[in-house]
Amino acid sequence: MGANSSMYDPLRKELSFEINFINWPKYNGEKTYTATARRVIEENGIKDDDIVGGSSLGGMIAMEIARQKRLTAVVLIGSAISMAEVQGILTILAPVAARTPISLVQSLAGKHNNIITKMFAEADSQFIKAMCQHLPQWPGAKNLEVPFFRIHGQKDHVIPCPKAGAEIISNAGHLIAITHARECGEFLNKINRRLTTSSIRPGLARV
Repeated sequence: MGANSSMYDPLRKELSFEINFINWPKYNGEKTYTATARRVIEENGIKDDDIVGGSSLGGMIAMEIARQKRLTAVVLIGSAISMAEVQGILTILAPVAARTPISLVQSLAGKHNNIITKMFAEADSQFIKAMCQHLPQWPGAKNLEVPFFRIHGQKDHVIPCPKAGAEIISNAGHLIAITHARECGEFLNKINRRLTTSSIRPGLARV
């Protein structure tokens, strides 16, 4: 929720094709993932037949984009496909997000010099609160017909590693695009080759 496109800087050099890495739109009071997805579509010109992906909340919003556009595929980098996959503590925290002094936490995070704390310190606290509060209402991938591809960290404590349907990175945590850029790059290159050389059917796709 507090990330921006700089989280993919380590990944860029691992890719054999071009990806448009984007930031969250400037927060304008959106309260739902549907509304956030609509803003992302509008501000980035996302069209039918595009391939959209993301990490964590970004992957969840990518699936919401698939409800509004006929995408070729969705790519999930350490993300979830249902509320059942989201760590229980996040659901517990969602109702109290409105009372959490996120701006204070951000100011403390900004005192540490690394990419993760820097991103969080610069994020819009109201956006973070709104996305936390809407989390329990997220429908996941229910009724979606778009193919999706997943890669996940084995030791992800935010969104626990799925038991099936994903490529797993051993001993990796949540932010694998940063910590395991090489493995994520290999995964994305493999998906790109598959999507550009063969047709795929709707449903859960694994590479």
